[in-house]
Amino acid sequence: MATQPLDRSLRTLTSLPSAASTPGRRAHHDQIKPLDGDLRRVLIIASRFPPLASVGAIRIRKFVKYLGDFGWEPVVLTGPVPSVTEATEDARRLLDNEGLSDVPEHVAVHRLHEGVDEWPAAWGDRWGGRFAPLTRYVGWSHERWRDGLTWRFERVQQRLSFPDRGVWRTMAAVRLAKALHRQHRFEAIFSTGMPFSDHLIGMAVRRALKLPWVADFRDPWVEYIHWQQWGGRWGSMATHQAERAVLRKATRVISVNEHMTARFQIRYPNLDKLKFSTVENGFDPSDYGTATERRRNAKFTMQYAGSLYGARSPENLIKAFERFCSRCERARGEAELVFVGRVGPFLDRICNAGSKNVRYGGMLGHGATCRAMRRADANVVLLPKVAGSEKDTTAKVYECLGSGRPILAAVPLNGSAADLLADRPQVFLHDPEDIDGLSHTIECMFKRWIDNDLPDVPVGADLHDRTRRAATEKLADILNQCCPCGIPEAAR
Repeated sequence: MATQPLDRSLRTLTSLPSAASTPGRRAHHDQIKPLDGDLRRVLIIASRFPPLASVGAIRIRKFVKYLGDFGWEPVVLTGPVPSVTEATEDARRLLDNEGLSDVPEHVAVHRLHEGVDEWPAAWGDRWGGRFAPLTRYVGWSHERWRDGLTWRFERVQQRLSFPDRGVWRTMAAVRLAKALHRQHRFEAIFSTGMPFSDHLIGMAVRRALKLPWVADFRDPWVEYIHWQQWGGRWGSMATHQAERAVLRKATRVISVNEHMTARFQIRYPNLDKLKFSTVENGFDPSDYGTATERRRNAKFTMQYAGSLYGARSPENLIKAFERFCSRCERARGEAELVFVGRVGPFLDRICNAGSKNVRYGGMLGHGATCRAMRRADANVVLLPKVAGSEKDTTAKVYECLGSGRPILAAVPLNGSAADLLADRPQVFLHDPEDIDGLSHTIECMFKRWIDNDLPDVPVGADLHDRTRRAATEKLADILNQCCPCGIPEAAR
C-alpha cells in the first residue's frame, strides 16, 4: 500500500499522510498519542498551513499555537507539502520551515495526499496504460496516450475549478474528516479562506458531521475574484451564490476587521447580525526575537516587508524616496529603501530605480522578516487608494506596530488601516498618492534619525489586545458560544 512519506522538516508535528482520491493511491495512518481529555477538539480546515510560506498560513498557525491555552485542542486538515521551488515569485511553493516551530508537538496535522492536486497526471497515466495495448500496432504508445490525456484533464481541471483548484480536494477531505471524527470526536469545525474552496470543503464537512461550523474570512470573497474566468457575469453570479450558501450554513462567520463584518451584515440583512464577529489579525511578540535593545544602523534603513501585486504598487513610494535623495545630498550615502518579500512584477522597477539607494532584500521567512522589521529604522505600510481598499487591514499593519519601530503609512486615510494607526506617536500617516508629501515626510524622518530622535518603543508596548494570543482567545470564545456545555449541534 503506497504511502506519502513525511518530510523530515515536519518532524516537530505528529503529522499523518491521508488517503488520496486518485484510484490506486492510498495512504495509511499511524497511531496518534491521545489528546488531553480536558480539552475540546476542533477540526481546522486550512490549505494555507506551515511549512507553506503564505501570509494566510500565519493567522492559522497562531490560532493553532494558542488555542490549547483556552480549552480547545486543534486537529488540522490541510493539503500536501508542495515541492520546493527556487522561483521567488511562486509563493504557493515556497516553504518556511521556521514556521513549524509555532505548532505544538502534540497537535495532529493531517495532510491530504499529493494525488488530490495532481489527478490529471495520474488519470492520464492510468487511462493511457489501458488504451495503449489496444493501439500499440498503430504506434500509439502508453506515453503518447498519457501525454495527450493529461493535458486534456488539466484543461478540464482549469475550466471547472470553482472557486479555485482546491475544490478538487473536497471528496478526499470529507472522507478524511469523517475518519478523524471517529477518532477525535470533534465538537466544532473551523475553515478559513482564501482560498475560498476551504469554505466549500468546510460546508461539505459540516453536512457530513453535523457539527457547529465557524467560517473565517481573511479576505472578502465577492470583491476578491482571483481567477479572471470567474470575473464575468456568470462567474460573478456563481461567486455570489457560493458566498451566500456559506454564510447561511455557517454557525458563525468571522471577519478580520469591522468593515468586512459590516459589509456582510448589510449584504445579508435576513441573517442574524449576531452571527457575524470580528477577530482581527495581530502580532506575536515572540516573532521579533529575544533581543531587548537594538543597535543604530550605519544607514537610515527604511524597509517595506510584504507582497506587491496589481494595484499595490511601490511606484509612488520609490518616486518619493528618489525625490528625497535628489534633494538631500547627505541621504545619498546614509539612507536606503529596502524591499523584502514577494514583489511580483515590480522587481525590475526596484532593481533599476533612479537612486542606487533603493534595493531588493529578497525573500525571507516570517520570523526573519519580523526580526528585520525590528532592526529597521522605519517600516512602510502600503495600501492602494482604490475602491474597496479602505476595508483592508493587512497583517503587516499589526506586525509593524508590534515591532515598536516608526511607521510610514501610505494608506487610504478613510480606511480601517488608518483608523488602526491613527494617534500613535511612531506613525506617520499619508495619502498614498501624495508623492511630495511622502518625500518630505521621509526627509523629516531622516533628519530625526540623524538627531537620534526617532521614536522607539518596546516590542508590543500597550498593544496586548492586538496580539495573536488575544485574537485566539476571541476565537475560543466564539467556539464556546457555538457549542455550549460541550453538546454537539447534532445532539441538541
